[in-house]
Amino acid sequence: MKLFEKAHHYLINTYVKYPIQLTQGKGSFVWDNNGKKYLDFYGGHAVCLLGHNPKETLNALCQQAKKLIFYSNIFNTAPAILLAEQVALTLKPKKYQVYFTNSGSEANETALKIARKHTGKKHIISFKNSFHGRGITALGVTGINSYHQCVPNIDDFTSFAELGDMNSVKSAWKPDTAAVICEPIQSIGGMNMAKPEFYKALAQFCKEKNILLIFDEVQTGLGRTGTFWFARNVGVFPHIITSAKGIACGLPLAAVIVKKRISAKIKIGDHATTFGGGPAVCAAGLATIKTILQPGFLANVKNKEAYIRKKLTAHPLIACVKGQGLLLGIEFTKPMPHFVELCLENGFILGTSYNKKVFRIMPPLTVSKNEIDLFVKLFFQVLTQGTSEKRGFVTKFANFVRKF
Repeated sequence: MKLFEKAHHYLINTYVKYPIQLTQGKGSFVWDNNGKKYLDFYGGHAVCLLGHNPKETLNALCQQAKKLIFYSNIFNTAPAILLAEQVALTLKPKKYQVYFTNSGSEANETALKIARKHTGKKHIISFKNSFHGRGITALGVTGINSYHQCVPNIDDFTSFAELGDMNSVKSAWKPDTAAVICEPIQSIGGMNMAKPEFYKALAQFCKEKNILLIFDEVQTGLGRTGTFWFARNVGVFPHIITSAKGIACGLPLAAVIVKKRISAKIKIGDHATTFGGGPAVCAAGLATIKTILQPGFLANVKNKEAYIRKKLTAHPLIACVKGQGLLLGIEFTKPMPHFVELCLENGFILGTSYNKKVFRIMPPLTVSKNEIDLFVKLFFQVLTQGTSEKRGFVTKFANFVRKF
């Protein structure tokens, strides 16, 4: 039985997978089992924040793994404490505490649980086209209808406003509202964002109504948008910030960062996780954050954003480049079917979104200008070739899907 046949036989398939087996990665590149090299501008859903196998993170992980890979958090371990300190200090002068868990979905579920417990209320305001995870509670506040097929009673507990429209937020408020959860840049929804004034008005509204503001910075945080937190860039200190994705450069780790006056009311036994905050993943996380906080690192992210924008907007098929920092969406003037498959055929990886005209790029923050130039060259090459279904990789991909 061949490997792909074994995958179909033994794995529960919840993704339509490309007929490629990846075997290794380094920096901005990955290789398949045939030795083909791909420029990775997707990073496994924006996870590979510093690229594949970054030296500092890998060294910290290996050193910690030789001593203690894991113990549950009924004991103290230095990596978790030091990482929590480093994360909290990124939000000074405000005082925050940190709870570690395993994924963005779990972080958002925890944040919503804290908000409901703190306020004694149940209703949540979220936003259309947002994505907050695949747990039942996180799905309940996800503003993309196709994710709602398994979630009961959404209308009883969630109202969906329009990102950027404060009137719709005010209309969604109820006396039983506990919190507003906001994905400040809606990545999978099409790389949508609002003007800075909206986020400030949202914070003020939450203050007036005495409800909590949760920023889902699973993708926007950790320097991805050119500041360590998107919230800081717009002058907002949310009651809770959630983080995951690239925090440990590929290892499962997430954080719920809570203002101290709220976290002070959380009691022993209110919540727990077995794997959250293990020493090995936290050592990797600490090394990752120290790299991002090096002088000039985040300014360089903004410079790379400007460089990419200048290069891409020169093409007549590109309507605009959306997003911020290195969390960007390339919006075409028309839908581009099979575009990702053609990109793979030409040796680079990007991502789709629920807007059929928008394709997402989330390169590592360490991407070089030479690698950006290569990406643009390959990208324009695909646009020149066109998107005919008869092209080789598209046909191969379609046959592969039909087979399984």
